[in-house]
Amino acid sequence: MIRKIIPIVAVLALASGVSAQTSQQVDLARTKIQKWVETRQVISKENSEWKVQKESLLATKELLAQELEDVEEKLSSLSGNESAADAKRAELTEEKQNLEAATGSVKAKLADLEVKLKGMLKRFPEAFLQQVDPLLRRIPEDSYNPGRASVGERLPNVVGIIQAASKFNSTLHLFRETVEFQGKEVQVDVLYWGMAIAYFVDQNDTYAGYKYPTDDGWVSEVSIEIAPQVRNVVDMYQRKNPNIEFVEIPVSIN
Repeated sequence: MIRKIIPIVAVLALASGVSAQTSQQVDLARTKIQKWVETRQVISKENSEWKVQKESLLATKELLAQELEDVEEKLSSLSGNESAADAKRAELTEEKQNLEAATGSVKAKLADLEVKLKGMLKRFPEAFLQQVDPLLRRIPEDSYNPGRASVGERLPNVVGIIQAASKFNSTLHLFRETVEFQGKEVQVDVLYWGMAIAYFVDQNDTYAGYKYPTDDGWVSEVSIEIAPQVRNVVDMYQRKNPNIEFVEIPVSIN
């Protein structure tokens, strides 16, 4: 009991001493303690928040690392595809250049054919020219400067005329034409032997002859004496004469 009383007396004595100090010193001490406590709280809060941020940053780092790896793989794949695309592009470019060169060659040859074809028009029979007139109209006036007319548009015209000419030149063709004889127009049957020669005779077998092509057009030669032979041939062609026989027709071409 005596031991407990002594400390209490000491505390009271200390309190009496403290009470002797100015209140400003006490307030200052209290303020410092309060600031220290607040600082510790801030430090503790900052540490806690830093730990959370650190974990978030680490997770973000791992995610970005994985995305970077995926991007690198895609870039590698694209690089391979790009190489394949470059090779294909180079192949197509070469093919395009070859096609352009071939097209240029075809254009030049086509222009030459059109010019030659137009130069032969006078050697074609009038009846044949009427047959191919739609194709002839599509040939450019200047074959070496055809404007917008493409090879694909022009080539079928030339091919069509050449095929028609080859067909016409391989067999006989009979047409009714009008000629002038003794001051009046006369209807004659004209039998073309391809494009080499043609024989003509009127309905009364009083006017006859033959004609042949030249660079200036077809030239007619009157030869009334061959009228019976020409009529005989025309009748056989029209199957009016059931008898098939050889007919000699004398012709003189200078």
